Amino acid sequence: MTDDSRISPYDYSFDPDGLSTAARLSRLVGSDRRVLELGCGYGVITRQLAVEQGCAVTGVEYDAASAEHARAWLDQLVVGDLEDASWATDIPPPFDVVLAADVIEHLRDPLRLLRELRGMLGEDGYLVLSVPNVGHAGVIAELLCGRFDYKATGILDETHLRFFTWNSLESMLNSAGWEVTHRETVDAGGSHEQFHECWIKLPANVRALLDSHPTANVFQYVLTARPAANPRILPLGDEARLHSWLNKPAQ
Repeated sequence: MTDDSRISPYDYSFDPDGLSTAARLSRLVGSDRRVLELGCGYGVITRQLAVEQGCAVTGVEYDAASAEHARAWLDQLVVGDLEDASWATDIPPPFDVVLAADVIEHLRDPLRLLRELRGMLGEDGYLVLSVPNVGHAGVIAELLCGRFDYKATGILDETHLRFFTWNSLESMLNSAGWEVTHRETVDAGGSHEQFHECWIKLPANVRALLDSHPTANVFQYVLTARPAANPRILPLGDEARLHSWLNKPAQ
């Protein structure tokens, strides 16, 4: 029997005008949209979209107990496994937006799902997605300390099966027929509480080197993408800084 009284790390509140991942995603979805929310969980973002932004939301969630918390704000709820294509059987497209907030890193085969999602959108529909950055300075600090410790939440969430940097994420999206149209980052330094123990053990010059890397303080990537037959690459914007960092003279 499932204990529904447990406190879940996926049950939280957020300021819709703030800089959190949930707030950024909600703003990118917009108002008065027909939304397919994958991994709706406890309905944290669902409530914001339905109540405050006037969206009609269809939610898909693997965990039935979590899904019950979101049901009140959903037009339709499907309890199903995104790894099994049958989850979409009773969901009538098209949607204006597909939202996948920290979802694809939990899947064995996210490429297959991303390919399927193109058929769920209307003519001007788009994908809103967030993914943690495994190239974060804190993860690198742990590796340099000989550790790769899974945690309850965050980049090394114990339920994560796949890990992404920006380049590997965009490459997979392009392979699935998506073109990234907008990207923003949620930033946090290597001293983030999840990695602080290892971060402070690094020599000061190593911490400074990691801090100067253009993507090492990116905790999550948040993006929008549209279906495209020949996807163009969205420049990272930090190529010059990365080139300079890679070509620093040895100390």
